[in-house]
Amino acid sequence: MTSSEVLSPPPPAAVASLAAPQLHSVDLQSLQLPMVPDVVNVETGDLSTFARSAWRNEAGKMSAFGLPTMLDMKAEALEMVQLDNWNVQPVDRGPAAAAPDPKLFRSWQYQVTGKLATAQVLVDLKAEHIKSGGPAGMKQEAVKHILRHKPDDTFYVVDLANVQRMFKAWRAAMPRVVPFYAVKCNPEPGILKLLVAMGAGFDCASKGELDMMLRMGVPPNRIIFAHPCKRPSDIRYARDHGIQYTTFDTVSELHKIAQMNPNFKCVLRIRADDPDARVPLGLKYGAEVSEAALLLQTAKDLGLQVVGVSFHVGSACQNLSTFSGAIENARKVFDEAYALGFNMELLDIGGGFTGHFDEMGNVMFGEIANTINTALAAHFPPEMGVRVIAEPGRYFAETSSTLLTPVYGQRDRIAHDGVVKKDYWLTDGLYGSFNCILYDGQTPAYKVVRSPLLPDPAESHTFTSTLWGPTCDSADCVYKDVSLPVLRNGDWLMWNNAGAYTVAGACDFNGIEFTTPGKLYVWSNSAVDVEIEEDVMEK
Repeated sequence: MTSSEVLSPPPPAAVASLAAPQLHSVDLQSLQLPMVPDVVNVETGDLSTFARSAWRNEAGKMSAFGLPTMLDMKAEALEMVQLDNWNVQPVDRGPAAAAPDPKLFRSWQYQVTGKLATAQVLVDLKAEHIKSGGPAGMKQEAVKHILRHKPDDTFYVVDLANVQRMFKAWRAAMPRVVPFYAVKCNPEPGILKLLVAMGAGFDCASKGELDMMLRMGVPPNRIIFAHPCKRPSDIRYARDHGIQYTTFDTVSELHKIAQMNPNFKCVLRIRADDPDARVPLGLKYGAEVSEAALLLQTAKDLGLQVVGVSFHVGSACQNLSTFSGAIENARKVFDEAYALGFNMELLDIGGGFTGHFDEMGNVMFGEIANTINTALAAHFPPEMGVRVIAEPGRYFAETSSTLLTPVYGQRDRIAHDGVVKKDYWLTDGLYGSFNCILYDGQTPAYKVVRSPLLPDPAESHTFTSTLWGPTCDSADCVYKDVSLPVLRNGDWLMWNNAGAYTVAGACDFNGIEFTTPGKLYVWSNSAVDVEIEEDVMEK
C-alpha cells in the first residue's frame, strides 16, 4: 500500500455502507430512556442508552495515520441511519459529493465535531477555535477582535459550539422528538448551516424563510410551514416548491388551502396557553379543542388531508404542566380525526423551550424533557407510529451569541439638585437588536469592556446613566437611570445570551444598518469559563 493510499479516506458511499445490515436493524423505539437529570452533560455522554458518536465525540481519537478509525466511521454511519429510524423524516443528503479533502479529517474542526458536514461548516465560516465560551472567554475574543480589526460598530460573537451542545442535549434527553428549528428566532446563516449539517428540521413561517432554507439545500420534507394564517403568495410559493406540511386553525384557512393547494398535508393547531410564558400566543393562534370537530369535518368535506396536530405553549414556557395538558388534548383531537377516517401521522409540540448552562457547562433541560417524555409515553406510545417534532428557537439560539456595542457619544447633564448624570450613545438600539426589550420582554444584562485601543481609565466613579440608541427617535432608549462607570467613546458594552429574537426583529430605520451587524464565528471547548485569568473580567 502506498503512502497516498494510506492517507486517502474511503469515499462517502463506502462509509455509509459499513455494516449496513446491522445498522438498519437498529430499533430506537424499543429503547427506553431513564429519567433525565435536571442537567444534561453533553461532553461525557453518560446519559444516553443508545450511545453514538454524537454524545461523546469518538472521532477525536484518530488512527495512527491521523485519519478516523473504522470505529469512528461506523459510528458516523450509525448516526446517519439512526436519524432515519429515530422517528424522523429521512435526511436527504442530496447528490453524492466528491471525496472530502484528507486534510479535513486531520483538522481541529473534525476533531471537535466528529462529522464531516459540521466540520466543513466551520471551515467555510472561518470559525476560530477558543478555550472558553463564558463571559470572560467572550470578552477575551472581543478584545482580540477589536485589537486586530479596530471595529467601531456593532458586532456579534457567535459560538457555534453552544448550538451543537444544545442539539446533543436535546437528542439525548428527548430521542423521540425531532427538533425543527424556528427560523424566525434568529435566521443567522452560520447557525442555520450548522443545524442543517446536524440533521435538524426547520419551522418556517413565510416564503422568505422557506426560500432561505431551500437555498441552503434543505429538502422540503425537513420543513414544516408552521403559520396558521398564510398569505396567498406564501401558499403559492410553498405549492410550487413542494412544501408538504402546514398548519391551520380556522375554517377560513381551510378554504384558502382547498382553493390554492389542496395537496398540503394539514396539521391542526390547537390552543395551549401557558399564562406565565414570556410571550403568550394563544390570543392570536390556536383553535380551541372544542372547535376541532368542526374544523376536521370541514377539512373532510373539502377533501383535504389532515395528518396531525400542533400546539405552542408560548415563548419561554414557565409551567411545565402546560405541555402535559396540551399533549393530552392533542390525543383527543387525534381520536376525533381517526373517527373521521384521517391518517394521523404527526404531532408537533411547538416551541417554548429555553436552554442554558449550569456552572459546570451542563445543559439545564432534564425537567422539561421528563415532563414531555412521560406525556408522550402515556398518550402517544411508540407503537402508534406517530412522528413527533418540536419547534425550538430560543433553545438553540439564545446562548449562541454575544452582542458588542461601542459607545460613540456622550454628555453630562446636571440635575436640579446638582447631581451629574451621564448620557451615552450606543451603535445599537430599539430599532436594532434591542427590539427584544419591546417585543420579547427581555431585560438584557451588560458588562463593560474597556477599549484595548485606549489607555486605562483614570476615573473609577459611577454615575446614574442613560443608554441611547443611535436613531433620531427620542424613544430609542435602551436603559434609563442605570449605574455605570465613566465610559469613553470607544469603550464597549458586552451583552451575553443575545442570540434569540434580537437582530432577527431589527429594521434599518434611519438608514442605519441594524440588520447586518459584524460577526465573529468561534467554537469554544467549554460553554463556561475555564483557564481564564481571574482578573480578565475586571480589566
